[in-house]
Amino acid sequence: MKTRFVFAALLLTTALNPAVAQPVSDQAIGDFVDSHSAISRQNKIARWEDPVCPAVRGLPANFIKFITKRIRDLAASVGAPVDPNESCKSNLDVVFTTAPQELLNTIREKQPVMLGYFSASSQADEMAKVTHDIQSWHATQTVDLHGTKVIDTRIIAGAGNALAAAAGSSTGLRIGNGLRSTYFNGTVVANPNKLVEYEIGTLADHIAMLALAQPAKLGACEELPSILDTTNSACRKDAPVKALTKADTGYLRGLYKIDSGASLRSQKDTIAFHVKESLAGP
Repeated sequence: MKTRFVFAALLLTTALNPAVAQPVSDQAIGDFVDSHSAISRQNKIARWEDPVCPAVRGLPANFIKFITKRIRDLAASVGAPVDPNESCKSNLDVVFTTAPQELLNTIREKQPVMLGYFSASSQADEMAKVTHDIQSWHATQTVDLHGTKVIDTRIIAGAGNALAAAAGSSTGLRIGNGLRSTYFNGTVVANPNKLVEYEIGTLADHIAMLALAQPAKLGACEELPSILDTTNSACRKDAPVKALTKADTGYLRGLYKIDSGASLRSQKDTIAFHVKESLAGP
C-alpha cells in the first residue's frame, strides 16, 4: 500500500509540474547518435586525432575571435586535441561567404579530396552541393596499427598499394580491426546573408559542433534536440535551439572517448552511453 501511495504521489507531482524530466528512450538516443555519425570508408566514426587548428574567415575581427575561441574551448572541454599555437597552420577552415556554391565548385574542381571520400565523380558532384546555410565537409584518413596514415581517396598513383598495406596491418578481429578513421582536414561554410537572425553565440555553437563531428545528415530533427536543428526551418519552431544541448555535449564527449579502432557498433554504444549520462546530469 505504501509503495502504491508513493507511486501515485509521483504521478501527481509530474502532472502538476510538467518540467519534471521524463526518461529518454534508448531508441531516441540511438537515433540521435545515428543522425550525428557520418560513417567513414573504414566503416568507423572519424574524429580529430591531430590537434585542431581552426581558422575563420569572412567576418569582422571580433566575430572571428569569438568563433575561433568557441571552437577551441569546446574541443578542449570534450577531450579533442587542440593545437596550443594560435598561429598554427590551419586544418579546419571556417568560411563565411555569400557565394557558398561558388566556393564548393572551386573545391570540387581543384581540391576534391576535401569533400570527403567518394568512389565516383557523380558522387563528388552531389557531395559538393550546398544545401544548408551552415554546412561542413571532412576529409578523412585511415591510420593503421603502426600509425601509418593514408588519405581516404580514390585510387591514384601509389594510393592503392598504401591502402592495401594499411588494411593488411590490422588485428583482423570482428570486435575491431584496429584501423582508425581520423580527420586530416575540415571545412565549414556559412552564408552570412542567410544567418542575420541568429545570435553569434548560436552560430558559434553550431559551427563548433560541425567542426568537431561530421553528422550523417543535417537538420534531422530527431526526438532529442540538437544545435544542428537550426539548419532545418521546419524543426522546433515553438522552442528553437539556441545553444549546444546536453545531448550534443554528451555526443562529443563520447566521440572523443571511443576506441577509434573498435567496431562501429562498439563506437556507437560508447557514444550512446555518454549521451545518456549527459542527459541524466544536472
